[in-house]
Amino acid sequence: MANPVPQPQHPPQHQPQQPPGAPQMAQQAAQQPVPAGAYAGGPAYGGAPQGPPHGNGNGNGHYPPVPAPQGQYRQQPTGSLHFTRMLQSEWTKIRTVRSTTWSLIIMVVLIVGMAALLGATVSDDSPDGQPDPSVTLSLIGVMIAQIAAASLGVLTISAEYTTGMIRSTLTAYPRRLTVLAAKSVVFGVLMFVVGLAACYLAYLIGDAMLTRDVVRDSTNKEILKGVVGSATYLALIGLFSLGIGTMLRHSAGAITTVLGIMLVPSIFGGFIPGKAGEWVVNYSPMTLLINMVAPAGEVESALNAWPGMLLMAGYAAAALLGAAALLKSRDV
Repeated sequence: MANPVPQPQHPPQHQPQQPPGAPQMAQQAAQQPVPAGAYAGGPAYGGAPQGPPHGNGNGNGHYPPVPAPQGQYRQQPTGSLHFTRMLQSEWTKIRTVRSTTWSLIIMVVLIVGMAALLGATVSDDSPDGQPDPSVTLSLIGVMIAQIAAASLGVLTISAEYTTGMIRSTLTAYPRRLTVLAAKSVVFGVLMFVVGLAACYLAYLIGDAMLTRDVVRDSTNKEILKGVVGSATYLALIGLFSLGIGTMLRHSAGAITTVLGIMLVPSIFGGFIPGKAGEWVVNYSPMTLLINMVAPAGEVESALNAWPGMLLMAGYAAAALLGAAALLKSRDV
């Protein structure tokens, strides 16, 4: 009888020691809900790759994630809703920037302060029949305050290019023209409201403090032209500066350019011989402002007050159209 062949003895496999509490941790992990895009028994749970419930796989152990469930009702923003949100975003940005606060304070102080100063020191001893100078003297500070308005218009957009915030803005809102339109609306309304309040307060202070030897009162038409026209000019020169700042994307260069356009034609235009010099002076922004605050007929100009404001609106529109074209065509 043959002896049985001895079977080879295999050493017992080494069983790794489990840390204390491992069974409890595994039980807790099994009770956790399966996240979207994963499935029980997959690599995320330490097991071998298994087919997901839908059974779609490429044979290599990789399976597409299960899409997360979507809500039954999902509202897509319409054009008006998108623009409204953009207006809210621009209003939040412009009112939380320090340059906005300081520029508006300086503008108001210049307008109201000049009215109080001239009202306390200037005596109206002009003869009868002359227009009441109270509107002109009260609003003469607008000629200086326009520098603050123009600077704020440039900084409203150029500061975003300096800090790089414009990239985040255009990433969140890819519609570049909508961004520029919302920024223009918010800034223009803000400048008009603040300018209107400052100009009306300046008129009240200047008219009350002006010492008169001959008592005359301005007509409502002159007051409306001076106060509303000055506020309109401040808003338009700010929008013009916003367009220049968008095109140049540099604070110092844009402010210098705007100030040159505002001041140089009215100062040096008279040195140009012939009709060209008169044309440069008559259609310069400074002359358009003077026509608004001066009494009717006191300034010889090719345009009256309100037609001059239409021309100023054309300047602002041209700057914004150029800014829109460049903003849409070039990289940020």
